Amino acid sequence: MAPGRKLFLTHAGELAHLLVTAIARDAMAMAFVRGYADRHDRRKVVANVERLREMESRISREALLLIAAEVRRQLPRAFGLSHNAPSEDLALCDVFFAEFLEALGRALEWPLAEAGTEALAFRKDLETYTKWRERHPLHQGARTASGADSPFSDRCAILLDSAMMDQARQAAGEFQSDLLRLGTRIFGQLGGRPSQPRPSSGTKARTTDTRGRGRAVRDGNKNALSERKPAKRASGSRRH
Repeated sequence: MAPGRKLFLTHAGELAHLLVTAIARDAMAMAFVRGYADRHDRRKVVANVERLREMESRISREALLLIAAEVRRQLPRAFGLSHNAPSEDLALCDVFFAEFLEALGRALEWPLAEAGTEALAFRKDLETYTKWRERHPLHQGARTASGADSPFSDRCAILLDSAMMDQARQAAGEFQSDLLRLGTRIFGQLGGRPSQPRPSSGTKARTTDTRGRGRAVRDGNKNALSERKPAKRASGSRRH
């Protein structure tokens, strides 16, 4: 974990809010669709207002699935944990991620009657993205070096312009890179504190302080974990 950074359960809700605001409420997905139509002279893509809104909603959902999978992958490192860390420490990641998914559902404002179904389908689709992200951790664009397509580029291309799949897939791959950078930047800012001027001397003091911060992160989050039972796994949402 970067020096001076702490993550707590409250950051899970903050992360969900920031992501939904950037992608859906600030119309990042809509800007992508309109930009594609303008760049490739595909006015037909945005001609139908009702279809355009549906497309924006569904592409926003895919974008959140993509970033959620990346958040899950980065959590152990964000908590300063190794893959062979004690199970109780790794459990902090599960609690944080469950809290994040619940907050994401609230931020997306799923209808109360459909919230359970939506959460179940979202979680199911998230597993697809998570498995892909684990296989290709360095992958940014539409294809890996081996030529394997990402779920986002394929799904987004079908929604965007199924008549021009290769063109739409390439555009989706570029958008995917933007989304992964956005998610990494927002996630990386959680728990950050302004950097302090580095003392000219006192290396031992700096080392001791760094270790103390590491203990504070672990102890603070362990206390949060002991005060609440792990949330039930959100199951997922409706397939589109």
